[in-house]
Amino acid sequence: MSGIVLTFPILAGKVEAWRRFCQELSGSRRKPYEASRQRLGITCERLALVETAFGATAVTTLEAPDVARALGQIITSDTPFDVWYRERLRELHGVNLAGYEHFAQRTPIPDNQELLFEWTLSSSNPKKS
Repeated sequence: MSGIVLTFPILAGKVEAWRRFCQELSGSRRKPYEASRQRLGITCERLALVETAFGATAVTTLEAPDVARALGQIITSDTPFDVWYRERLRELHGVNLAGYEHFAQRTPIPDNQELLFEWTLSSSNPKKS
């Protein structure tokens, strides 16, 4: 399972509209939302509102077996719910996902990448009480 955390500032004066968007996802648009997420392979999605000194920010956490595929399909899907979802992102965050269509294409990880840091809790280092 892979996951991603996306943060988008909420445009000035749009916090209440963003709250209504979340209410729609859990209310009147629940069935098309669930159908979309199941079709995309998304197993968990969380939307949180974070108030900062710089304004409000939406923090979205997505989990899916293939997050890149799911995001690519959100970007390119022409299903009515996904189109509506992208329109709300543009209205509430000023983010136009149409500009990210190239991310919907699968690209191999470059051979010349340079790993600078990694940490993993290995089974040989059990938790200490």
